[in-house]
Amino acid sequence: MTILNHHFPFWCAALIASSLFSYHLGYNDSNSIQTKNNLKQNSHAPAVEEEVTTPAAADDISDYLSKGEDIFLSTAKSLSPVTDKVTTHSYQIMFGRFLLPYYQQNPSMKMLEIGLGCDMNYGPGASTALWKKLFPEAELWEAEFNYQCVEKHQEDMLKGFFVLTGDQGDDSVLDSWVELSGGNFDVVIDDGGHQNCQIWHSFLKLWPTVKPGGLYFIEDLQVGRSPGYRKKTTDKCGQDLIVMEKLKEYMDILIHSNQKKEFEESDIEFIFCQHEACVVGKKK
Repeated sequence: MTILNHHFPFWCAALIASSLFSYHLGYNDSNSIQTKNNLKQNSHAPAVEEEVTTPAAADDISDYLSKGEDIFLSTAKSLSPVTDKVTTHSYQIMFGRFLLPYYQQNPSMKMLEIGLGCDMNYGPGASTALWKKLFPEAELWEAEFNYQCVEKHQEDMLKGFFVLTGDQGDDSVLDSWVELSGGNFDVVIDDGGHQNCQIWHSFLKLWPTVKPGGLYFIEDLQVGRSPGYRKKTTDKCGQDLIVMEKLKEYMDILIHSNQKKEFEESDIEFIFCQHEACVVGKKK
């Protein structure tokens, strides 16, 4: 992955590198999911195996390919509490167009979400319930900063999940997440602290662990220019770094013919952006 050190012209157009229905999603992993017996320290294995259930909103997961947005939205709204992914935000667009079709082709996918939602006004775990409902055959991982919140909910909303704890803006924590989980994720969803440096450190560490053909979702990019989300800095990331501006640099590589060499060296195949969020797709 090439990180550019100079600025490119500002532009706002989001890119879809290929038609949604011509893009052949996924990485077919024929190996069965192995039980993680060696998880320790800041990782928690799921206590009880959940019974596999079919999502109420879809008669068959084949519908995930053609009706993804509607299925994601209706399934989310059938749960209580309803995740803000479909209330405050409209993330059914990117998840419906990319994540559900990916699962349809890769039902044993390994997925990590950063952010349990322990600081949400309706309480934590709204998205975990949604993932269990939509992806009953997937290997699900959840990462959360608040260790006490994780301990409190280990026996309810986190059943069936492998759990990691710590600060997503700390490289040593991210390294431990990769080591404990084994990396090799099909999908990563960053719905964590939303600080620019947290998002960027996580992307730099976790993107290399995403499988060829995999997906990396980044939520809540709309706060990137707000001073409150530029406070957390590191020796590698200052207050001037805005994640969306970094993604625009990659978009320039995808678009402009005079950067063909950089595109060939990059492992980013496409970036799709909707209101407030983007998904990055990895080359196969």
